[in-house]
Amino acid sequence: MAPAFQTVFDLTGQPDIIRPAYWFIAIFVTAGIGLAGLAWLAFRKRWRWRRSLPIFAAAWIGICGYVIAADVRDTADIRAAVKLGHVQKTEGCLTYFRPGYPTGTKTTAGNEEWSLNGLVFSYGAGEVRPAFHSVSTDEGPVRGDSRVRVSFVVSPAYGRREIVKLELASHACPMARRVDTFDQP
Repeated sequence: MAPAFQTVFDLTGQPDIIRPAYWFIAIFVTAGIGLAGLAWLAFRKRWRWRRSLPIFAAAWIGICGYVIAADVRDTADIRAAVKLGHVQKTEGCLTYFRPGYPTGTKTTAGNEEWSLNGLVFSYGAGEVRPAFHSVSTDEGPVRGDSRVRVSFVVSPAYGRREIVKLELASHACPMARRVDTFDQP
């Protein structure tokens, strides 16, 4: 008897909602504008640190501009792949399961991670991503005994698997090997 799958996340039917996190980008743009204003004031008023602040402001604007452009391009590529149907799919029981931190961490060590048919999927609650990132410790649907059918796109810029559709059959598999946080699978 085939398990009954329930769709818990789906962007494939509405690819136009795959967008960059403009609110997150606005934080860095606002900081860049503030730094540029301070650099201009420092130069104009001849503050003691007038030489270093413009260099820092230029570096901030340059690095943030590059990262923002890469992120916007990556999100556009993911959206285009979903629209064109260039989505990969796999289904089965999890090989291992690592629950993620509900609040996110500064590194990817606190991400939820699981393996399915040799493919590793990793995402965190604190990440700003254009796809699925709800961890099980914060009411996310994936558990160690779930049978998973996942549709994903490989991110061109970051090389990670972005989950664009997730279907689950709860309690349909034996419990996957649990991997504790910061341990290697």
